[in-house]
Amino acid sequence: MIAPDGVVAAAREVNGALNRVYGQVKRLEQGNTRPGETLWSAAEAQYGVWPLIAAVREAMRRDLGVTESSAADHAVEMPSYYGDSTALLRDFEEQDRTP
Repeated sequence: MIAPDGVVAAAREVNGALNRVYGQVKRLEQGNTRPGETLWSAAEAQYGVWPLIAAVREAMRRDLGVTESSAADHAVEMPSYYGDSTALLRDFEEQDRTP
């Protein structure tokens, strides 16, 4: 991909974070976890990727000239559940399996 340095740097950070989350999930799946790795820590890491994705989006929009660089531009739209502090907890709720 051809992109300016700002976009590439932000994309590299997202890529690294996604690879770390994927590795953690795969180790959990295989039962070969590292110290401190749990479903909870993997979920936290996954939710932690959203701000990085927002930074890539912002860098791309600035490069395209769609967004001007200002403090107001950093209020990037996030998925509706991102700002919801209970979303992570809901991922761990036990589903009712009553027939």
